[in-house]
Amino acid sequence: MRDPRRRAPGVVLAVLLALVLIGSAGPAWAWWVVDAQTDAPDPVAAGTVDVQVAGLGNELVGPGGTVAFPALSLTGAFPGSGDSEIVTVRNASSRSVTVTATMTRTGSLTTAFTTLATFGGTDTGPSCSGGSGATTTIAAGGTASLCLAVGLSATAPTATQGQSGGVTTTLTATLPGTSWTDQGTITSGAVSAGVVAAPVLSCGPLGVLSVTFNWTAVTGATSYLVNFGAGGSQTATQTGTSRTIVTAINGGTAWVRAQRNFGQTTWTSVPSNTRSYTVAVVSLCG
Repeated sequence: MRDPRRRAPGVVLAVLLALVLIGSAGPAWAWWVVDAQTDAPDPVAAGTVDVQVAGLGNELVGPGGTVAFPALSLTGAFPGSGDSEIVTVRNASSRSVTVTATMTRTGSLTTAFTTLATFGGTDTGPSCSGGSGATTTIAAGGTASLCLAVGLSATAPTATQGQSGGVTTTLTATLPGTSWTDQGTITSGAVSAGVVAAPVLSCGPLGVLSVTFNWTAVTGATSYLVNFGAGGSQTATQTGTSRTIVTAINGGTAWVRAQRNFGQTTWTSVPSNTRSYTVAVVSLCG
């Protein structure tokens, strides 16, 4: 006779498997839903780029702009002369920026006029010495000293006389790793080359078969170039301010130019007024 408390093994196994499946279905699904959730990314912080100068006019506050820097000037310049000044560049950006200073000549100024921009340079009066060059990195809220200089080359040719204009310095700030930039412009005071003045020619004493010319002295002149003869075709160099022409009966036109030697170059003035003359028994000049 079979014992009623005993059950078939297959029935018991089926019941256990069903309980396991039913009991595990809900919790397993809930875990995967939670695991699939992700945190939202942090928002991208905005940035600003603003390069400024301290103590000059509007200080280039905000994007772009131009400010005058009249202290940097060079008027009536002769070869070898120059001027340098210091300006403080400020980074008002939200992060560190790279700043580059680019100088440009304006007006009729040629390459005989030299320019120099160097961060951390020393103002020596006619130029800047030392420094790290035209590019530097400035921390957010920080400042950097920038030395600016303009000069006239010691070898500037005589054709440089009378050139005039100015110098602009463009400050370009760039936020590393981005295309964000800001530019501000600093304009100098007047820049010009000096001029060797022309003498004033006059007739001096007249003699038999001779005529003398006098002219006014020119400041800084080291010599004078005298033209005379037919059409002024003959020349002579004088260190003084007179020239006597002794010749047979003859005549011509005379004028004079001042010359100033600067060591590595010589500048010559434009011609003076002219004088016509005749050398004879009774010489004439007028």
